[in-house]
Amino acid sequence: MFIMANIVVACGSGVATSETVVSLIKGFFEDHNISGVNVEATDFKGLAGVLPNYDIYVWIAKPTKEIQDICDREGIVDVNGVNILTGNNSDDSYKKILWALQKMTM
Repeated sequence: MFIMANIVVACGSGVATSETVVSLIKGFFEDHNISGVNVEATDFKGLAGVLPNYDIYVWIAKPTKEIQDICDREGIVDVNGVNILTGNNSDDSYKKILWALQKMTM
């Protein structure tokens, strides 16, 4: 399946944790033959400025009111990245990502 979409993963520094989740999401896409999805990491400090450029926001720390307001206003789907990082209920997060991607193709 080919989809043009942009996903951002944010944690405090935008390095270790978010990069790990980016790698896990990319691996999931490879395993499921999904291409055309750009997955990037960023630090939480600069997130508000770049978030409107993305379709899906995968969070490590719960979104602040400012970030949630941006998601709501821009129609950005927010996904729990802690589930992906820990492997606990990761299927729920991956299903939400797939749902958002399918919604974009309609």
